Amino acid sequence: MGLFSFKKKHPKVIGLTLSGGGMRGIAHIAVLKALEEYGLRPQIISGTSAGAIIGAFYSFGKTPDQMMEIVKETSFFSRSALKLSKNGIFSSNFILKLFKDYFPEDNFSILKIPVYVAATEMTHGIVDFFSEGQLFAPLLASSSVPFILPPVRIEDKIYVDGGVLDNLPIEPIIDKCDFLIASHVNSISYDQLNKMSLMKEFDRILHLAIAKSVYSKVKHCNIFLDPPKMTKFSLFNKKYMDEMFQQVYEYTCEELETKGYRKEFGFRKLES
Repeated sequence: MGLFSFKKKHPKVIGLTLSGGGMRGIAHIAVLKALEEYGLRPQIISGTSAGAIIGAFYSFGKTPDQMMEIVKETSFFSRSALKLSKNGIFSSNFILKLFKDYFPEDNFSILKIPVYVAATEMTHGIVDFFSEGQLFAPLLASSSVPFILPPVRIEDKIYVDGGVLDNLPIEPIIDKCDFLIASHVNSISYDQLNKMSLMKEFDRILHLAIAKSVYSKVKHCNIFLDPPKMTKFSLFNKKYMDEMFQQVYEYTCEELETKGYRKEFGFRKLES
């Protein structure tokens, strides 16, 4: 009797990388909502800073709508969080409280989708990626914007925001997926340059410094989402969060409809 070998066809593994961006990370929630509506659900995620936090909540099982409710109910960078110490303007306790309120355990094992969290290791000037063990410290480290939030010690190393060296961390998942989607929420707005506050100036300097490394990775992504003029929205408050969400949701849907992705990869918007 002859032996027959059948090659089983496996569905493509979708990877998703989410940039940092402070409160602009809310825009990633809009991206996730649009992707879901097109049947594009990531099976592996990497992220920096706010992108890492959003990725963790999504991996845990929170829907985009649930995440928006959490954002609306949570105070970020409020006066009560002001610390004004040598290590940062704000205490990171409000972020830690967010994790404790919504995650049942401080461990990557609670996440349903693999997540890689990028953080910048200060001593050697390298990016480390966390994907197992304690969850809260890597998320805090990944989102510790220098001078704004204090650095985080993990074992014998000191970490700050992953975006300092890698604000679009595709590296840990690029070889683990067949189809890579990246969401970057820091495109620079060139309006009103003469009306910049100190925080706006800090925001612009930070993202001008890291923009080149981000855009050098576009060629490695199947879909690169870069909604325009995002720096018009604050890095530190959610005042215009609904406007931002709607703008980015519409942008993402339009990108998926018009850039030929549907024809190339065979997805379509699902019926509601």
